Amino acid sequence: MVDDLLQVSDITQYFYCPRKVYFMKTLGIKIKARPKMDMGKEEHEKEHRRVKERKTVYGFPEEDVAQVIYNLAVEDINLGLYGMVDTTIILKSGEVVPVDVKYTDAESVRINWKKQLTAYALLLEPQFKTMVKRGFVYFPSKHKQIQIDIPDEAKAILKQDVKKIKELIESEKMPNVSKGKQCSYCEMKKFCI
Repeated sequence: MVDDLLQVSDITQYFYCPRKVYFMKTLGIKIKARPKMDMGKEEHEKEHRRVKERKTVYGFPEEDVAQVIYNLAVEDINLGLYGMVDTTIILKSGEVVPVDVKYTDAESVRINWKKQLTAYALLLEPQFKTMVKRGFVYFPSKHKQIQIDIPDEAKAILKQDVKKIKELIESEKMPNVSKGKQCSYCEMKKFCI
């Protein structure tokens, strides 16, 4: 059944560049892990340990946090989406907050990261039977978290994005390239002519 579902990472890749999703999902080209990706996996584990040593959990006072769940697998068959949330914080108030950890020197939150958190919100809502209204992008190197509001409009748009991405994959037509700084680092640049 997972084959019929889109991964949250596919949404992130689509907003990085639609052509990347075409190469991966339509042509079946696998991304070779780059050193930065491997470092990110190692850092995730270290960050989980560091959180336990702090007085706050991704900016929330310890006394406000009921539970912290790492690497939570979530899916919604109706939405046609699945993914794994880096960190899910359950506050004592009942609020559920997804946190995505980014190992980058970026100064601002990118659109694909906002889309990623919105997708996680949609996937967490039925599981926890509550509305997810915000999420956080956390930058460990700067010990900085940025709150991302997730309004209903963003969720509605994301549902349309999922349909668009599925249509792209099914159409088997190569989309236009999103030329930008990301091209110099993209794992697909050798296929992108």
